[in-house]
Amino acid sequence: MGLTFLNGAFLVAALVALVPVVIHLISRRRVETVDFSSLRFLKELERKRIRRVRLRQILLLIVRSLILLSVALALARPTIRGPLAGAAGARARTSMAIVLDESASMGRSLEGVPLFDEAARICRGVAGLLDEGDQAFLVTASDPPRDVLPEGTFSRDALVEAVTGLGVTSSATDYAGAVAEAARLLDGARNLNRELYVIGDLQRTGWGVGGAGAAAPSTEEPPGAGGTGEPVRGYVVPVSGPTGNLGVASVEAGRKYGGTPGLFSITAEVRNRGARRVDVPVKLFVDGVQVGQAGAVLEPGGAAVATLATTVDETRWHSGWVELPPDALEIDNRRHFVIPPATRTEVLVVRAAGDEPRDDAYYVSRALDPSGTGERFSPVQIDAVSLGSQEDGRFPVAVLGDVGRLDSSGENWIVRHVEGGGGLLLVFGSRTDLRYWNADLLPRLVGTRLKTTLDRPSGARLAPVGLGHPLLDGLVFGERLIDDVTVRRGFEIETGVDGARAPEDILEIPGVGPMLVLGRTERSGEVGVILTGIDPAWSDLPQSGFLVPLIHRLVAHLEGARARGEGALVGQDLVVPLDGGAVGRVDVELPGGGTAIAELGAGGGRASIDAAETPGVYRFLVDGREAALGVVNVDPRESDLAALDPDDLGERVPGVAFRTLDASGSLEGEIVEARRGRELWRVLVYIALVLIAMEMLLARPRGA
Repeated sequence: MGLTFLNGAFLVAALVALVPVVIHLISRRRVETVDFSSLRFLKELERKRIRRVRLRQILLLIVRSLILLSVALALARPTIRGPLAGAAGARARTSMAIVLDESASMGRSLEGVPLFDEAARICRGVAGLLDEGDQAFLVTASDPPRDVLPEGTFSRDALVEAVTGLGVTSSATDYAGAVAEAARLLDGARNLNRELYVIGDLQRTGWGVGGAGAAAPSTEEPPGAGGTGEPVRGYVVPVSGPTGNLGVASVEAGRKYGGTPGLFSITAEVRNRGARRVDVPVKLFVDGVQVGQAGAVLEPGGAAVATLATTVDETRWHSGWVELPPDALEIDNRRHFVIPPATRTEVLVVRAAGDEPRDDAYYVSRALDPSGTGERFSPVQIDAVSLGSQEDGRFPVAVLGDVGRLDSSGENWIVRHVEGGGGLLLVFGSRTDLRYWNADLLPRLVGTRLKTTLDRPSGARLAPVGLGHPLLDGLVFGERLIDDVTVRRGFEIETGVDGARAPEDILEIPGVGPMLVLGRTERSGEVGVILTGIDPAWSDLPQSGFLVPLIHRLVAHLEGARARGEGALVGQDLVVPLDGGAVGRVDVELPGGGTAIAELGAGGGRASIDAAETPGVYRFLVDGREAALGVVNVDPRESDLAALDPDDLGERVPGVAFRTLDASGSLEGEIVEARRGRELWRVLVYIALVLIAMEMLLARPRGA
């Protein structure tokens, strides 16, 4: 048998039981005795009466102290466990936290019954176990997790109503975060019994197990014992469905150069999460019309790339999607993309401070606008010291032409620009401060560091990497560029810094290393890095006919990165640059109907929708004019439907012993049986009432 105090802090109040004793001691009077002859015969009679009075006073003192002690102990809520628990007081109350999965994978069906409907039924069954004084929390296992009842409820009907109000969302799964939040809520609970329920398909990527980009790992800290000293009991109720699934993992729209105007290549990566080899058609839709189809052969657990093409009017925005046939999970069979218009674009070109007339920034500006008309690109050239004062969101692409280093305001501008989705081209040459760029900025922007310079006094020929890149369409003849470019100096680089993915190599010096790379970090704009100066001392780029098309295509590529990128995943903020900017209200037409008002960024160059909930295309309107399109897609993690073995939950949530319950059976027997313990506060209240009655009788004056 064990004794526990659920509100242990009230034990201090038991000290009030000493108050009557203290008052009694203080109020005692010392009286000097004076004998009178006339009272001598009454003395013996008085002694007997005084003994009776003193005895009654002592009894009153004891009763009053016990009254205060009983009340203090009742407030501390003592609870016993063991053989005597069944015969004493009220049963121990329970605090439960339910983790219910409402993520996209719960949209599957088993024998015609959606998995979420089955999970909701189980959850309502758990709600039926709530009794008087029991408390319940409800947390969804979506990404991010959501507290549906953050303050908890003591009402069975309120919990059922909260569950009924939920439904399948388009979010990814995050069991790890939801369980951590549920454990935090239970740590603050004061009931003796504390229970954690996990109800869902137990998708392993939601526990941080599975492919790249999976959710955060298991809770590092086990659920504590809160204020009760009792561990949390865990129950897992798995609902299972089909796991064989195909999904579109990514879509990239890239302009095809050197050919038909408006020709775009659409590249889609398709993954097979099943155990069978399949041959699947991949359909391409642009502006709601199917314009192409390709086949993909997928091995079990494998991936394939389907390449399609379309021609569009480059003067306006276009949206599209790649689609697979229906299967177990249909929400990941469609992935959206947008193609922005090729309009006149302002490009910020930053030069190092100095009076050199023909530096790297000069050659970049001339390559962007050889005729000086600004017909396609309009370069705006500034000194590096002025970078921090530039308007956020004004320039889709910024070029740093061999800028040695930046001041803090310029560095902050660059970080905001790239993290906001803007493109950046870095040219490194003789002014480059390696220590500055390697300290933070270059690893942060593109996951690389510069190493030593490579000196080739006799020169080395620049060449495409492998079979070339779409940027080099029409600029490569065999294994050579159409115009020979000799490089005399360049930088070596270190890639994959701090776990970042390696950038894509575009141009190289064979046997030496890359000279042009493209890379990006998660949820940022794309960054191009030219590792040789556009300077006659470093290379022949300034004199070659290769420079103008290369810079044009690089900047166009960086400008259109928002079309090739993911845009945003469900639950993330969708941020888009606005054509022409905005100063007033920006309306957004949502996928599937409905409208919202976007939030404008500083300067009106960008607009955003917080925590986009629906996959599809978002249409941003300024004064009724289409100013931008943005896309939101389902997290590709959700395509992997494999479930975590319930027996492995102990490794994911240390400190909680989980029991697996059968979803088709009755939950009541196993759960109620585990709720041992009885609270004694009612017994103590009854004792206090009896003592109060005794005190009233003892304190009653004689003869009254």
